[in-house]
Amino acid sequence: MEQSNSVSALRLAKNHARYALMTMYFFAGFTFATLVSRMPALQSIYNFKYLGLGVMELSMAIGGLLCMPICSNLANRYGSKKLTQMGYFVAITFSLIPIMPSKYLLFPVCMAYGAFVSLFDNAINGNSILVEHAYKRSILSKFHAIYYIGTLTGALVSILFLSLDIPTQIHFGVASLCVILELLFLRPYLIREKRNTQGEAKKFKLMFFPKGILLVIAFFALFSRIIEGSINTWSTMYMKEVIELAQNLAPLGLAIYATFMAIGRFMGDIVRSRFSETYILFICGIITVTGLALLSCSTSMIVSCIALFIIGIGMSCVVPIIYSLAGSQPDVTPGAGIAMVNTISGTGFFFGPFLIAYIGDELGLRASFLYVFGLSIAMGILAYTLWNKSNKPMKK
Repeated sequence: MEQSNSVSALRLAKNHARYALMTMYFFAGFTFATLVSRMPALQSIYNFKYLGLGVMELSMAIGGLLCMPICSNLANRYGSKKLTQMGYFVAITFSLIPIMPSKYLLFPVCMAYGAFVSLFDNAINGNSILVEHAYKRSILSKFHAIYYIGTLTGALVSILFLSLDIPTQIHFGVASLCVILELLFLRPYLIREKRNTQGEAKKFKLMFFPKGILLVIAFFALFSRIIEGSINTWSTMYMKEVIELAQNLAPLGLAIYATFMAIGRFMGDIVRSRFSETYILFICGIITVTGLALLSCSTSMIVSCIALFIIGIGMSCVVPIIYSLAGSQPDVTPGAGIAMVNTISGTGFFFGPFLIAYIGDELGLRASFLYVFGLSIAMGILAYTLWNKSNKPMKK
């Protein structure tokens, strides 16, 4: 009887942890969609050109990249559950973004926001791998699908708030309050790692670069992160400036992209159970190249929406596979493996939104998306190389 009660308690604990993490992923996507949907408003508030928005994104990227070398050490020492407290600082800095008195104060706030987001993302991804191990089956894709459900919801709420002329400052404040409340109520349900006593005996050291297979994973992650970040960040501006949708309808493209990212990720665990990871990455590369080719040449809303749907399907399974591989390597905790991969892939922001903004100011946003299309070809070639070496389309 005691053993039965113990099993039931363990099952209940992992279920609680799973749903708590799903909610955290949801609000992470929700706040991100709030940010990018309000990019035109932020451009107006701070009197930015495209490059100003690019510098804002670059500041966030620099903040995230600077904290990455210590992030893996913090994950090893304190565990992912404790590290999720960074979410409170994410909410606070997020609420400050639209209310700074000048753009020169905005950029340091964005840098701090980027640092806290990286710490929080590392924490929830590390904890989600612990939950996946507890379930003894692939569920990581579902967590990332929930992120895009949150992104979709955030985009739809943004359309509503824009249509109702609700100020950007109030919009950001509401999103921040939601994050704080869900952390207060749900953090206690997360799984706590066993203490790494061997790691505590060692001196503190910065863990900059991955080695071996982690290095290969990291460079593929670099390409995918540039593409996904570019579509997430700039699709709203693209729909407004190039496709010429009204500002309150411009987040529609992000909503469609997020919808099919979520659908693809909900199906991702089934796909991962049947096909090898490298084969999935290769197929995803082909689909992404097709979608970006269509988007970069499109002049109509319908074709652009179809293109974003294709890109969403193509990119949907990439990140869960990367994080699953990175978090399952021997000799490092899940959080540490993810952090080391992110140290390389985090540099993608230097070549993504910031460079897109520069090209957009010089040649227009369509030229920027042609650049992203070129990156997708490079990612596809790398995916083919990985698959060709393994030569295993099906799992045994």
